[in-house]
Amino acid sequence: MGAGTHNEDVRKPKVSHDGVKRHLVAFIGSLLLTALAFIAVAYEAVPVGFTVPFIVILAIVQALFQLFVWMHMDQKGHEFARISIFAGSFFIAAAIFVFIFWVWVGA
Repeated sequence: MGAGTHNEDVRKPKVSHDGVKRHLVAFIGSLLLTALAFIAVAYEAVPVGFTVPFIVILAIVQALFQLFVWMHMDQKGHEFARISIFAGSFFIAAAIFVFIFWVWVGA
């Protein structure tokens, strides 16, 4: 055994192979979310005042699909990355809320 063999075994991510079904469902879900966003804007199916929030909600759901299905954030060994991503998202959302509130109330 070489000196690096033990370190490579310790650092291997724990990957479970769920099969094609999960990826296929997520891919079809992503396509449907994209189609919904396109239909909402192209055919004006969503009221004008709700279009941007609707697109943002679809984008958040799409990002969660990307994180948990394609980037495997739901598996063991990704706890630090998951906490960091959600903490960063919380602080960004809080900053956006504060700045919007600041502009609307201050104006």
